[in-house]
Amino acid sequence: MAGSSHVVDSSWEQELNKMAEQLKTFLDKNGKEKDPEKSASIFHQMGLLYKEQSKQDDSITKKLSLIRSAALLNAAVTRQPGNEQFKQSLRDFCSDLLKTAGAKILDADLLKIAQEVKEMAENMRKETNESLQQVNNIPYDVRIDEQKELEAEKIENIKTIQAQITESYKNMMKFVSNECEKIMGNTPCKYSITGMGSLARCEITPYSDFEHIILLEEGAQEKDNYPQVLEYFRWFSVIFQTIIINLQQTIIPSVSIPSFKHVTKPGEKEFFDAFTKRGISFDGLMPHACKLPLGRMERTNKKPWTTELIKPVNEMLTYLDKDEDLKNGYRISDVLMNTCHVYGDEQIYQQFCEGMRNVLQSDQPSHHERLTQQLNEDLTNFHAFNSLNALGMDSKCNIKRLVYRTSTLFISALGRLNSIDDGSSFAIIDQLNNNNIIDDETAHLLSYAVAVSCQVRLKVYMDKESQDDYVGEEQLYSVFDNKVFANLIDTVGERSMVDYFAIVYKLQDVLRNEDDLMNLRFNITLTPRDKFRMLRLLELNDRVISEWESYSQEQPPNTLSEDELWIRYYVADAYYWMHKYKESLLMWEWLEERDIEDHWLKVEVMYYKALCLYDLDRFQEALQFIGRVKSELHNLNLSDSDKYSLRGHLAFISARCQYALKEYQLAIDQCMEASDYYAHVDQRNEPWKEISRAICFYHIGLCLYELGDYDAAINEVEKSLQHHEQHNGSVNEKCDCYWLLGRCHLERNDYYEALTYFQTELDLRLQFVPNEKQDSDEKIKFARSNIQICQANLELEMMLYWRQVTS
Repeated sequence: MAGSSHVVDSSWEQELNKMAEQLKTFLDKNGKEKDPEKSASIFHQMGLLYKEQSKQDDSITKKLSLIRSAALLNAAVTRQPGNEQFKQSLRDFCSDLLKTAGAKILDADLLKIAQEVKEMAENMRKETNESLQQVNNIPYDVRIDEQKELEAEKIENIKTIQAQITESYKNMMKFVSNECEKIMGNTPCKYSITGMGSLARCEITPYSDFEHIILLEEGAQEKDNYPQVLEYFRWFSVIFQTIIINLQQTIIPSVSIPSFKHVTKPGEKEFFDAFTKRGISFDGLMPHACKLPLGRMERTNKKPWTTELIKPVNEMLTYLDKDEDLKNGYRISDVLMNTCHVYGDEQIYQQFCEGMRNVLQSDQPSHHERLTQQLNEDLTNFHAFNSLNALGMDSKCNIKRLVYRTSTLFISALGRLNSIDDGSSFAIIDQLNNNNIIDDETAHLLSYAVAVSCQVRLKVYMDKESQDDYVGEEQLYSVFDNKVFANLIDTVGERSMVDYFAIVYKLQDVLRNEDDLMNLRFNITLTPRDKFRMLRLLELNDRVISEWESYSQEQPPNTLSEDELWIRYYVADAYYWMHKYKESLLMWEWLEERDIEDHWLKVEVMYYKALCLYDLDRFQEALQFIGRVKSELHNLNLSDSDKYSLRGHLAFISARCQYALKEYQLAIDQCMEASDYYAHVDQRNEPWKEISRAICFYHIGLCLYELGDYDAAINEVEKSLQHHEQHNGSVNEKCDCYWLLGRCHLERNDYYEALTYFQTELDLRLQFVPNEKQDSDEKIKFARSNIQICQANLELEMMLYWRQVTS
């Protein structure tokens, strides 16, 4: 069917859906391919079908179909590089594309051009890797004066590396642009290819997308041949994008294949291309992306408009204040305010920059209002403190969200608020310093934060040879084995990571608490409290204690400033997470005796004291303190989400205490209350909230098991297991569910079902526990024992059955 000469619209969509359904059989529960060689043939068929259908499409849809065809055919080739049929299909596609585009040079070799670009990219990556290896991590215990010198050195090194990457990246895009111009023939008017995003900020990586627009000379829209002008540059862009796709570093979801969404049922994971090493590509065709010349070509119910980013200068400038095009998942106006010239007529680009400045100056109040609104949204979405807190139960972290954007987003916002044109974060900081908005020390700290954020992103990408933003593990055996912070710290060392988040915390705090951002003047310094806060948040508990031992000897006795109280709070917290409950309790009791004015700190002290009492088996005392914490909650100025989260914690700890006291029904009531509270926590805290609910369901099941209500227990534990599966809960939590399901069925004399659950538990544990530790692992020994009990009972049942049959 895929190779047929003509397919009716509804028929070809049905055929694509059938192929997508077939692909699902080759995916695991996370939507990733189990055997990429098998899925290659499906991508090949889909690619041919899109190519064939393009012949029936209208002008815009035709271009979309061809881009999707290019991505799918390349996906097939990368999965079966020795398949000559696939390679020939890709060669034929490139040749047919040039004919369809009306290219001047019909025998241009788009695959050969892509290979030349790939070699340029490999050289850029090799040079970047060599340069990064020369940037040393700063030792944690370095002297203050030496630390400043090493920080300044790192700033300069990262600036140089970023400048080199930016220049190399631009040269690649100039090369492709020049090739496209030769292929398409003489340009119908002057134009400028203008870069955006991290390229414009001089923070591009060797694996970044190419976000750009095409500016046409002013007056082009008034010519009779303007429709032909637009078509020329649209096909120019399609050929450009095809060359980039031929690098074979474009993941399939970025071209937004509708069939993959149509065949996905609620609760299922959509197909994700984990096979392709993500590298240099175009911005995606998803509705929230489309930062490319062809723009947003497909309407949705919620956003029923299109945006094209091939326009004369003045028409492009209208995007700075067009309401209907204001937001696609990003603000077009924000994207267009940070650009750089890549290829073509630089005078056109300068006209655009001048026009942009004029537009912004003529409407400063509205401009600042939008910037302030966006800044407040970003302060919520990229809140460094909350993001670090939320990582406690997550096995992976997104370094782009957690590290890179938590600093650069806000420095960029400061630049725009102060009408600073230069897009580079380093340049913005220098200008803020020159304008006396920040002092020299603050400029140094902010520049250092940017250097660290760029270094982290570059190192992670270079190590993975892909634009993969995640550090950590796909699956944890236990939340207590979580190495996400250790993996993050490994990228640049303890010293830099601690200082990075300390600086970012102070910067975000200034912006969050400032009412008059237009006249903002501020300075930041790092205090011992900042250091202890970040050491604790990054779970460097041994470092917290060693720092405390040195710090406490240097301080005068009986110091009771707010900073000193908080430092002791971080120390007590570190002791607790090191399972040194007695030492922690002593510190909480010391704090409890102080006259603490901060209600939040007062509540935290009582809450953690209750936790210590629970872990020291003093359950009744723990319950009393939980009651005291609840009575203090009305004094806290918390968001609804934070209130639900805290009340959920309190109810769950109460449930654990009641379970330990064998008050199982009370424990069930408290677990149900905790689950209800967690359900109302803000969606930004997923998967943590859902995993917390899963743990509540498990404990309800455990209580029901103790009460002998095995059917109800099974229902709760199955619900817990479902939540863990959906939200990537730890293996140990899932194994506990399988164990409890096995125990419930064993008590019901359902020996076969019990055996199945115990065997599943054992198999899972054996995957994650090293061979040399398996014989001594208590849970593995217990699982084997349960299996033996089930097998013995099944043998007994069989023996009794045969006795009955033969008697």
